[in-house]
Amino acid sequence: MEKSGKISAQRQKKQELIDSTAKDFSAAASIYLLNFNKITVAQDNALRMNLRKKGIVYKAVKNRLIKEAFKKANIKGLDSYLKGATSIMLGSAEDPMLPAREIVEFHKASPEILIAKGISLDGSSLKGSELESLAKMPGKNEILGQVISLALSPGANLIALIKGPGSKIAGQIKALEQRLETK
Repeated sequence: MEKSGKISAQRQKKQELIDSTAKDFSAAASIYLLNFNKITVAQDNALRMNLRKKGIVYKAVKNRLIKEAFKKANIKGLDSYLKGATSIMLGSAEDPMLPAREIVEFHKASPEILIAKGISLDGSSLKGSELESLAKMPGKNEILGQVISLALSPGANLIALIKGPGSKIAGQIKALEQRLETK
């Protein structure tokens, strides 16, 4: 009986991990599957601390459990990337490309570690080789800033056009006034 109790507890623990991972997948705007085979404990700890500060979920989970979590969260197109040592990194809706930028930054010091296998971005699956392109994409706040700048620029141009002739006239009046004063 003791042995079956242990097995049951292990199954329950695995099911809890599957459930929590599926919940993480459902909340994520992007999922990055990475090969973490060559990472050292020191590198892994430093990476985890850095990612935690930035609100990025990063964990290593067995491929079989990831597959179960994919099924539960209805994630499709990434099963073929679940070979070898796999860790997951999740991007939020605020900035789904932030993990890509963090991985590229990590590659500057250790290019052979944390190789992207596959990526899910808003339900579309991409090859890991697309990581560099994703890292170059602007984040949500940068895009909003660009949109606001574009929206405001016609108004700024209009004000400049309206003020332009008035400034010229005011400048000519001032020059005429100065000439009259010197006479």
